[in-house]
Amino acid sequence: MPEFVPQELAAGVFFCTLPLPMKPSHVHVTLVRTGSGWLQFDSGIYTEESWSALKDQWRQVGCHPRDLRILLVTHHHPDHFGNSGPIVQESGASAYLHPAEAAAAQHYLRREHSPEAVAFFRRHGIPLERLGPVPAVGTFWSQFYRPVTNPLPLTDGQRFQFEGCEVEVIATPGHTPGHCVFFLSRERLLIVGDHVLPKITPHIGRFPSGPENPLRDYLASLRRIEDLPVNLVLPAHGRPFPDLKRRVQQIIQHHEYRLREMLAAVHGEARTAYEVASLAWGFDERAPLSVQFPATFEALAHLEYLCGEGKVIREEHGDTTRYRALGG
Repeated sequence: MPEFVPQELAAGVFFCTLPLPMKPSHVHVTLVRTGSGWLQFDSGIYTEESWSALKDQWRQVGCHPRDLRILLVTHHHPDHFGNSGPIVQESGASAYLHPAEAAAAQHYLRREHSPEAVAFFRRHGIPLERLGPVPAVGTFWSQFYRPVTNPLPLTDGQRFQFEGCEVEVIATPGHTPGHCVFFLSRERLLIVGDHVLPKITPHIGRFPSGPENPLRDYLASLRRIEDLPVNLVLPAHGRPFPDLKRRVQQIIQHHEYRLREMLAAVHGEARTAYEVASLAWGFDERAPLSVQFPATFEALAHLEYLCGEGKVIREEHGDTTRYRALGG
């Protein structure tokens, strides 16, 4: 296993890299030393390699497990929350997660699709009969997922006070329903999880049990944080970067382009979200399911946003929903 060396970004603030068994090949977590013990932001995924890399980096920075007081988690995805159970068991730390994320975490433990999920897939045009067996996400992810049970709730505006450190919780729904970022005001650092990434954009999808307009939520969350007085942004993937506002504007422009693309796809012809996604991303039924499903959910998020803007209407054709541009 390669050695991972923590990067000290400010006095007592360490940016740590953990391996992932899939792309992207890494995820970052942050350790912060205070006068009353250590804080950790996100857990990494549950694999022997990742868990070993984390414990080694605890050792490198001088964090004894029993000195870890609090684990603050941005969201419920396996690479952020999957190793929270072992961390809490090893350290006795208190783990915090937004309640909407705690509810969503069960999704990664299910090994069968609910009838509601299957109906959702069909409604939006996913050709289940032609794709063959479609495993539930828990079939793959549950092996990497050991989340803590009953985490303490994070709330928007909540502040954690420690000797020499203050952390403000800012709710940033969009990528997930209860995603949160953490602002360290004294250090002028913003720990963003997947909310703002330096090179790629996080997946914004409309899911069977998720919010109806996640893209609206996400764009509002971006605008909420873009003017924070930060010197450095600490993302979960990619390197830290200084210009928060510039990156936020780039991501907004990306989604504005996607919205125009989706609007054009339903101009003059009503289409399902699956059909729109296949046009926008250029795939067919031979593409991996890991491409077809997320693309459909992302197309659906954009189409629902356009509905909310009054630019697109839904047309119900039996058990199928299609979208059409108004006036087109």
